[in-house]
Amino acid sequence: MEINERFYDDSAFLPIGSPMPEPSTTGVLLFQLKLSNADRAEQSAGIAEWLRSHTPSAGLVRSLRRRGFGDLVDVEKDRQP
Repeated sequence: MEINERFYDDSAFLPIGSPMPEPSTTGVLLFQLKLSNADRAEQSAGIAEWLRSHTPSAGLVRSLRRRGFGDLVDVEKDRQP
């Protein structure tokens, strides 16, 4: 019996009721915030709000910088004691 690659992908499934893992890329963060199709101003506002109560991983910080949201990371870093 051959393995058909159409039935396999890189999806990681979580048990029902498990909390979602912290986002590791800007795209995932925007998806979780339901801002994937929002305009740039709405995305910036949503990301800034999220950063007020979350500490982004190093990978997310790199992704935010690559996507042009690095200024939001710097502003939140300056606000923290």
